[in-house]
Amino acid sequence: MKKQILIIKTGATGDVVRTSVLLHIFANDEITWITAEKNKCVLPDRFPALRQIIAIEDVTSCKNLKNNVFDWILSLDDEMESVKLASSLSCKKLTGAFYNHDSQKMEYTADSAAWFDLSLISRYDKETADKMKYEATKSVQSYLYEMVGHTFAGEEYLIPEEIIANPTPKLIGIEDRAGVRWPTKRWNGYEKLSQKLEENGYKVCFFKERSDMRDFMRDIAACSLIITGDTLTMHFALALKIPTVAIFTCTSPSEIYDYGRMEKVISPFLWKAFYKTTYIPEAVESITQEMVWEAIEKVILP
Repeated sequence: MKKQILIIKTGATGDVVRTSVLLHIFANDEITWITAEKNKCVLPDRFPALRQIIAIEDVTSCKNLKNNVFDWILSLDDEMESVKLASSLSCKKLTGAFYNHDSQKMEYTADSAAWFDLSLISRYDKETADKMKYEATKSVQSYLYEMVGHTFAGEEYLIPEEIIANPTPKLIGIEDRAGVRWPTKRWNGYEKLSQKLEENGYKVCFFKERSDMRDFMRDIAACSLIITGDTLTMHFALALKIPTVAIFTCTSPSEIYDYGRMEKVISPFLWKAFYKTTYIPEAVESITQEMVWEAIEKVILP
C-alpha cells in the first residue's frame, strides 16, 4: 500500500533543490511537499509520486492538511512557522523538528539528530555546533537519507523535466552575487578571472536576476561551465549536470556532494569565517587566481 508522505522544506531555494533527492526513496508512495511559494517552480511537478506542492503561505491549504493522517512527516526546517505546522498535523511517524509545548521551544527527533545537532536549533551551543559542522565529512544528502533509514548512493537532484542542459561550447557562466546574509561568500576575483577566460578563447556571461526562476535555470543550462560560490546557481548547475567550480569561503564544502563533476576551491581561512555573517577579508583574499584556474583546468580538461 502506498504511504502518505509529507515533506516540509521551505527555506533557501538551494536547500529545497538538494532535498529533492528524497523523492527517489518515496517514488512508489504519495508525497505532499510544503515549501515557500517562490520554491514551488523548482520542484519536479511532473514526478509521479509528488501529488501536491503547497505553499506555506497558502494558509487555507495548510489548514486542510489537518484532515489527513500522514504515514510519515519529514519536518526538515528549523523555522518556527514550519515546525509548528508539522506539530499540528496528524501522523503515524514524525522525523525532524517539532514544537515542544511543554518547553515552548523547537526540538528534534532522535533519528534526525545527526543533522539538527549541526543546525541553528542544535541542543549544543552555537560554537560547539559550528565546530561539529566544520569537522563533519558527510553531504547533506547523506544526512537526509540516514534520517529515513537509507544510504545515499549518488542519487541526483530532481528539478522540472523541461529544464535540460543545452550547453553552448566555450560559454562559461559566472555567479558573482551572494546574499546579504553571507558577505564573505562573494569572491573578489571574478572580473579578473573573466578577462583571462576571454583571453583564452572563452565567452563569459555573468548571471543576473530573472523574474521567472525557470528562466534563470535556463540561463545556467546554456553554459558549458559554471563558476560560483556556494549559491543557488551551484545547486542548479549540479542538478543540470554541468561541470562546476565552486568557491567556499565561509560555508561547509563537505556538505556539498560533487557528483563527480564539481571542483571545490576552499579558502585556507575557512574556519575563521565559518558561518560568520560579518565580512572576513582573509577568507576571500586568500583565494587566488591560480587556485581557481587550476580547478577550471580540472573540469574542462579531464
